[in-house]
Amino acid sequence: MAQAPPGTLVAHLDRVLLSIPADPAYRSALRLLLGGLGNEAQLSYEQVNELQLAVEALLAHRTVAGDKLVIEADVDAGSVELSVGPFVPEDDPGGRRVLDRLVRRARIVLHDDGGEWVELAAGTRADDEAS
Repeated sequence: MAQAPPGTLVAHLDRVLLSIPADPAYRSALRLLLGGLGNEAQLSYEQVNELQLAVEALLAHRTVAGDKLVIEADVDAGSVELSVGPFVPEDDPGGRRVLDRLVRRARIVLHDDGGEWVELAAGTRADDEAS
């Protein structure tokens, strides 16, 4: 998938790509986006709120690498999965514990370009319930 220019929203049915300037002034748009994604996935109010809090905590404790922040979201019935980044690689065990309490899954992925991305999952998936 081609990278979208900063300040662009691209939506393809169940996948959303949002690229915004790294400036904190643009972060309120994320809260709105996450609320809409949670609503589309039919997450509970608490699940949406916790996902929003997780992203806000992530941005409060991590340093964005570069001048833009990218959020890729996959939405299914009952589940939202995000990939947020890129971030400067950092060791933040306290921040990781916060994320682990707010969302179903949180993990850090190092990309080939050296930037870290954080993957978050909220809600439930049918394959999670089976295991």
